[in-house]
Amino acid sequence: MSDTSSRRGLFRLLADLPRELSDLVRAEIRLLQTEFAEKLRHAGVGLGLVSLGAVLVSLFVTMLVVALILGLSVFMAPWVAALVVAGVILVAALILFATGIASIKKGFTPFESVDTIAEDFKNLGRDSDERA
Repeated sequence: MSDTSSRRGLFRLLADLPRELSDLVRAEIRLLQTEFAEKLRHAGVGLGLVSLGAVLVSLFVTMLVVALILGLSVFMAPWVAALVVAGVILVAALILFATGIASIKKGFTPFESVDTIAEDFKNLGRDSDERA
């Protein structure tokens, strides 16, 4: 009799296996969703703090420009000092802009390895034509 009950227990375990696996997969998916939501919340807070820091740095740089203009206005007319500072900032911005564009263009040039592979395929095609 115990042999029959153990077989029924084994069959019941085998019958319950798909349901148990399904429950396990659902539980893992819920855990993954919870972890992902937590990480997104932390990333959102971090992004907000970085944005606030960038705004404050921008205000700091603006105040430095004003201080530079006021300092130069001791030696020249205030409007000339403002133009000098604006001109220097414009030249620096243009240099940075040109350097950035050159860097972007350099990043989009084809890879040397791609050119090498293309050359190898061309040579492979020539070798097979010469053999034929």
